[in-house]
Amino acid sequence: MANYLVGCDVGTSGTKAVVIDEEGNILGSHSIGYKLLTARPGWAEQDPEDYWNAVADTIQVSIKQAGIDPKEIRGVGISALAPACILVDKDLRPLQMGHIWMDRRGTKETAWVKEHIGEERVRKLSGNPIDPYYAAIKMMWEKNNRPELYKKTYKLQTAADYPVMKLTGKAVTDYSNASLIGIGYDIINKRWDEKTMDEIGLDIEKLPDSYACDEIIGEVTKEAAKRTGLAAGTPVIAGTTDATAAWVAGGAIEDGDMSLAMGTAGCMGFVHNEPRFTPNMITIPHTVKSKTTYTTCVAICACSSVMRYFKDTFGAEEVKEAEEKGLDVYQMLSDKAEKTPVGADGLITLPYFMGERTPIWDPLARANVFGMSLSHTKEHLLRSFMEGAVMALRHNYELVKASGCKMTPPLVLCEGGAKSPFWRQMVSDVIGVPTSYMKEAKGAPFGDAISAGVGTGVFKDYQVAKDWAKVGASHTPNMENKAVYDKMYPLYLKLYEQLKGCYMDLADITGYK
Repeated sequence: MANYLVGCDVGTSGTKAVVIDEEGNILGSHSIGYKLLTARPGWAEQDPEDYWNAVADTIQVSIKQAGIDPKEIRGVGISALAPACILVDKDLRPLQMGHIWMDRRGTKETAWVKEHIGEERVRKLSGNPIDPYYAAIKMMWEKNNRPELYKKTYKLQTAADYPVMKLTGKAVTDYSNASLIGIGYDIINKRWDEKTMDEIGLDIEKLPDSYACDEIIGEVTKEAAKRTGLAAGTPVIAGTTDATAAWVAGGAIEDGDMSLAMGTAGCMGFVHNEPRFTPNMITIPHTVKSKTTYTTCVAICACSSVMRYFKDTFGAEEVKEAEEKGLDVYQMLSDKAEKTPVGADGLITLPYFMGERTPIWDPLARANVFGMSLSHTKEHLLRSFMEGAVMALRHNYELVKASGCKMTPPLVLCEGGAKSPFWRQMVSDVIGVPTSYMKEAKGAPFGDAISAGVGTGVFKDYQVAKDWAKVGASHTPNMENKAVYDKMYPLYLKLYEQLKGCYMDLADITGYK
């Protein structure tokens, strides 16, 4: 009999599933999108049932596309955007719209935890900072603002846990997602810290038990089988976060491996065995050997989105030209930026277009362009935007490096902005590290399928991920360019320190907090 595996990733804009064979071939794939709900400023919610319907439908279509017998599917793995806060009752029905990672409503709860628990204590316990980003803060908001709903809560579920629950009937979580519930999660011992949870006022029994990412936690129920096309009894693993699943797909499985996805946001991960946690970074148990292996995660809010913003705001001429000539407008813009001098003739951009996560955790921060004169063109502005995004990555990289985290070059780049050879070279020049490009990154669903294969014994270990990861073009730092960036970088850092008080003043004036 053949061995097939299913992986599915629940993203912020949509869900994608794949069916693979044991040689790593993708036999079927399907994607479905859904809405982001922003009922109030600072709120970002999604309907948990949208997640489930998308997971069920994409799996069903992928199985049909693959043309296989569902009984030959050996396991299912699911990852998702993280963190998220979905509260379910004893009948496993959602009680509210899920707060997702970009929801910022828990500012008062964040301030309370910082004052009464303290950042150092939380970091030592959870490996993470205190911020509205984390699902424990979101759950505190629910208790403080909708106490009757909180009383009805049976378990908190994340965006990955909810579809796993719908598949198996079990409301649990995995080590990776538990770490991003955060605050009171003991990231080393993989359990909820009773003392901390009691102090912040959350009932520990309302939090899900956590399991190793590739551990089988249940089987597909008869009801879920009808909905998904899977066979009843198919093993389902605990799951993981979207970032760690993507890193598995890219072959980042060993101590020292590092990867950068240059998507709308920029997500850079460092795999390490030692429980060494960098202040102000995100720490997640890795999908691979999740009991003892960690990933330090860099998450900047704006990476390739700066290019899209430039195109939409200033690039009408280039869009028209690209359409007329049948060219890729982003490659055209990249070529124009490359012809502009290194350092954009003295322009420095702080790329905080949507606030910022690591390492400054400042939702009020905004983008700034410093040094502009009448001699600067829009091409200077474009190059400065791109350089600013990479300066933000360098800021994070240097903090992680200073913490002693093992780093084994090259830094593997994939997705979005990494398609541009010029931008890849800029990453190498600004950060000062060799890079390699993974052109055909298969993404989080593929990583989920691999994890399901390891959990069910189809694969001996995660070495198949390394074997299947095909890395192409490489770059080394251009030392002349690096010298320019090394001079500009300290000023880049100084600008935020000088301006951060002004961001608060601006928020007071505009009311946008």
